[in-house]
Amino acid sequence: GGAGLCAQSPWPKADPALLVDDTVTLPIQINGKRRAEISVPKDMAAAEVEKIALANDDVVKFLAGQPVKKIIVVPGRIINVVV
Repeated sequence: GGAGLCAQSPWPKADPALLVDDTVTLPIQINGKRRAEISVPKDMAAAEVEKIALANDDVVKFLAGQPVKKIIVVPGRIINVVV
């Protein structure tokens, strides 16, 4: 039990600070197939995102020592690794 009726209680107030998301989840594709995901801050540089993506356990497993020809980082969208 609480005090008063539910219909008479005020609506909760929204907190704008809680609505802001500082991180983004980026899928990692290897040769066009989605293999992993990483969560990084929105304002992280592409070079740092690249390093984190290549250090991911799933990515290391799928690369299996193969040389990487090209890495395409679309900020806030996707990471594509071409082997």
